[in-house]
Amino acid sequence: MSVEKSRKVWSVLGRMWSHALAPVFAVFAVGPGLALLAACSSDSHVAGNSAETGSPELAGILVFDNGQPAARTKVQCVPEGYDATTGAALPAAYSTETDKDGYYRLDSVPNGTYAIEAYHEKSGRRLLVQGVKVTEDDSVAVNDTLRAPGSAVLYVGDSIADGTSAVVTVLGTTILREATVREHKVFTDSLPVDTMNLRIYLEGDTVKYENISVKSADTVFLVQKIQEDDDCNSKLDTVCVETPLDTVSYTFMAPLALPKGVDTLTSVVTDIPIALRLAESCDSDLQRCSANGRWDVVRVSKDGTRSKKLPIKISDYDTEQETPILWVKVDSLNVTDSLEILYNAPLDTENGSAYANDIFATNRSYSLVWHFGNPLSPMNDDSEYGYFDGRVLGSVGLDAMVGGVVGGGVKLDTAGGFYVKDSAEPDDTHKVNLNFDGSGYFCFSVWVKLDAIDEEQTIFEKSKEYALRYVPEKGFVVDLWVPDSSSDSIKYAWVSGTSDIKAGEWVYVAFSRHTTSQSNFYVNDRKIETEPEQIAWTGARDLEDFKVGGFTGTIDELMLGGCYRDDSWTRLAYLNQRPENYWPVVMIK
Repeated sequence: MSVEKSRKVWSVLGRMWSHALAPVFAVFAVGPGLALLAACSSDSHVAGNSAETGSPELAGILVFDNGQPAARTKVQCVPEGYDATTGAALPAAYSTETDKDGYYRLDSVPNGTYAIEAYHEKSGRRLLVQGVKVTEDDSVAVNDTLRAPGSAVLYVGDSIADGTSAVVTVLGTTILREATVREHKVFTDSLPVDTMNLRIYLEGDTVKYENISVKSADTVFLVQKIQEDDDCNSKLDTVCVETPLDTVSYTFMAPLALPKGVDTLTSVVTDIPIALRLAESCDSDLQRCSANGRWDVVRVSKDGTRSKKLPIKISDYDTEQETPILWVKVDSLNVTDSLEILYNAPLDTENGSAYANDIFATNRSYSLVWHFGNPLSPMNDDSEYGYFDGRVLGSVGLDAMVGGVVGGGVKLDTAGGFYVKDSAEPDDTHKVNLNFDGSGYFCFSVWVKLDAIDEEQTIFEKSKEYALRYVPEKGFVVDLWVPDSSSDSIKYAWVSGTSDIKAGEWVYVAFSRHTTSQSNFYVNDRKIETEPEQIAWTGARDLEDFKVGGFTGTIDELMLGGCYRDDSWTRLAYLNQRPENYWPVVMIK
């Protein structure tokens, strides 16, 4: 650690010790394996500019369980009572990142009680410290150790039907996990090591679990025992008994060799999200692998070399087809490789869990990712730090959730749609935004099934910025308004033609642009080679929210961002997501 930063932290601690005889409380822990360093002091001169502003400062050092500094770890200060289901973004001042020495600092945190959350993306290690009290003019130091997360299976009662969607939250934190009820239980992963209160939101029901102790080890099974002759009751408001359950382990393989008739890749593809569908593997004898265990995925090369664990997320479970869907980010891809999917593999304490919400990370040019797989949140945003949530308008509701190409889709009509709240202009609380004015990279991909193709329809749009429309005589049209301060601005319109577009059939539309002369436009597996139309326009740009709707049909897998995707990337995404003959096919080993 640098002398400068050491002085900052230890000057805080030194002053706290110097006031040991004053009415203060301090618990210090330094080094791996010790739980918490938290302190309060009445010294108004402690820590930077806190005395000048009258606001407290929160700082500390985070390490891994091997004693190494937890560098580049995201740290959040979450107010007591925060409800993650509201989707409310924390103020920018409540979040920071540790430096290379594991040091972090948050200035001007208001008085109150907070939970400190920390998450290291690469290792998957997490930290949760609850009940941190901050008072005016005091400096608080929270030092602790990040550990591999744990998992829990929570019994919700026989009255809750299998297939019911659930949302699990840790009260007073930003932790939120989506799940599906299987065998009257809900599996939730990536929980930090701590004792916490959990709340499960079901369809019209809420279940609380108090004082759940999560350990950094194999899956923790927590089951409520309900009997008429004991203190537990059928309202399921408290966990009464912790009972370990037997677990099973499976290994699946997904060869990445391209389907027959598909030529080889023309470029190296890295960090591509791939959906793995376990339809043939998780039959009725293997239903439990949908919900009740931990998943790991590694890439295995032709020579047997194994990669590190890849980020993985359970996205959806088709109750009719009994099909779990996993999204995996493949760091590098060769068609001679395979993906090895392990269910309930032994926990790797050295590398930690692979669970991470970085499958569609914003640092990889994703701004918005909607899978439409969860009825409780039809427009769920899976882009890591995007915070762009869909807000329902018109006729979109739970009855609009239908089958899609990868899990669920959303059925719309010309009167129904949804939009991205507060996306008209850039928001400094977001790491990315949905504003693309033609001066940089721009890309999207989406699956659309139009009920009829005899009239013009709008799939999505951001007024006077970009849009995807369907025009009967032209096919799909991508509009991009490019302003020019020195002359008339130009609206470019890329036209697909009507080939491969049929009413009632899924169509994949993907577009990327680097410059006007360098664009990549696909409909299904067909690349559009025509030059864009150019239309002059004048006037001010209309800053409006990003909207989806204005067509009659179904939409699925909408991804949008600032990027350029080449032919290989685009075609692989198409092969992986198409609803029939998808690639790769997963087999039980």
